[in-house]
Amino acid sequence: MEIYEEWIRERLPEKYADKPIRCFYGYYRDGLKVKLEGERGDPDTLAYEANDEEDLRLWQFEQACCFLSYEEELRRRKENSKKWRFLRDTVKKGDWLYVERRVYRYNAIEDTRLAWFEEYLRLIKPVLPPKRWERHVQKCVTNMNRWYKVPHWDFDRNSLCFVEISDSKSYAGDSDDTEEPRPGSVIRIID
Repeated sequence: MEIYEEWIRERLPEKYADKPIRCFYGYYRDGLKVKLEGERGDPDTLAYEANDEEDLRLWQFEQACCFLSYEEELRRRKENSKKWRFLRDTVKKGDWLYVERRVYRYNAIEDTRLAWFEEYLRLIKPVLPPKRWERHVQKCVTNMNRWYKVPHWDFDRNSLCFVEISDSKSYAGDSDDTEEPRPGSVIRIID
């Protein structure tokens, strides 16, 4: 697929200047349509249909930023995990057991998507039109609140970071609305 790599790189922060953009394997263009090759004989699927070339460039930029921000999160995951009050440790009889930190920034169970989404939203903000950027913010906030009955997260548009807006706890799953961590599930406390 033709990638607007030079255009994308001109808009990325310097720390990403030499990072490979490897997120377009299996994609190809058919006019303004971007298609993804079918897997093992399955038909190709429409990944994105652009309105014009500018829309296509922005979509490619979004995809590149999503990929790069995820790589950055993976690189810094160990460091980022120190910010969370609860960390998943092991599973016993189908239930998670947790480690609790005495000192933390986020009063929640570790969710690695937070650092990924923050970096992603910071990368795309200077390039995207405000309404398009806000759609991405809303999508990320919705994803962060997926396992909360009462919204727990919002995105501060000025400081460009997620903030906790409630003391709500996440729940175990769609078929189990037990709040996590449940009583007795913390197996040790660390500094």
